[in-house]
Amino acid sequence: MVTVAALALTLLPPFLGDGSELPHFLMRTPIVAVGGLLCVALARRHERQRADVNRITRIAERAMIPSWPTELGGVHLAAHTRSATLGARISGDLHEAIATATGARLIIGDVKGHGLDAAHLSAAVLSAFRRTAATAPDLVCLARDLDTRIGPDLGPEDFVTVLLAEFVPGGVLLVNCGHPGPIRIGSRLRVLEPPRPCRPLGLSPDPYVWRVRLLPSDRLLLFTDGLTETRDRSGAQLPFDEHLHAALTAPTLEEAVRDLLDLLRGHATRTRSDDLTLILAQPAPHPPSSPGARHHHEA
Repeated sequence: MVTVAALALTLLPPFLGDGSELPHFLMRTPIVAVGGLLCVALARRHERQRADVNRITRIAERAMIPSWPTELGGVHLAAHTRSATLGARISGDLHEAIATATGARLIIGDVKGHGLDAAHLSAAVLSAFRRTAATAPDLVCLARDLDTRIGPDLGPEDFVTVLLAEFVPGGVLLVNCGHPGPIRIGSRLRVLEPPRPCRPLGLSPDPYVWRVRLLPSDRLLLFTDGLTETRDRSGAQLPFDEHLHAALTAPTLEEAVRDLLDLLRGHATRTRSDDLTLILAQPAPHPPSSPGARHHHEA
């Protein structure tokens, strides 16, 4: 109706030519008035559409961005996520934590690209993880299952880097499919690179598990490449120095994440160009593992 009325107003003036006995202002007044009403109607419809989009976005955000626990399966946790798109929360980053019979299982990942396509694939990975994380016999089976389940959602050049972690007494089991290695925070900082490379999901990965020792005083930082892509004016990354160590060993995990974000903000001189997700974990004390416990490569 609005379009039809606008078209009628557009075609009307030629028929009100110089032969009309009405003054020009009387001919123009109805046109201006109706045009104003049309503008109001269009503005209201736009506001309703924007409200609908915002409501749908909030629903999607609640589904994709988990309500992060502060403790799960004997592991203390803190997390932060930020989209590279200003004003948005949904991104190509993903993270989730699930309690299982063998311990807490975490995933952190990064979908190639940005925007809605990346968010769609991120949602597919999270959905697959939530369906199978609690029942998969081990992290290798879980990684293979994720790769299979997201296959129909992948484009020809799509892939997803993921890091899977399962906390066990005295350590953590890791499967890394092309993702940045986590950082173990103890008396010093150590990047935990996998013993050999493994391709991301979507590129025929051959996942394997290895074990890393964790003392009760140790922490583990899992992150996406928004951390390493934060650069200063010269293009340098945030240095792994005493300032970073001090931030990550703050009294509480929440304070440590906040201090790390402060360091990143102080270091960055470029407009943010990548999504960022941080997970900081610290296991609670556990009894020694039994003699029959599984053996893995240990770092």
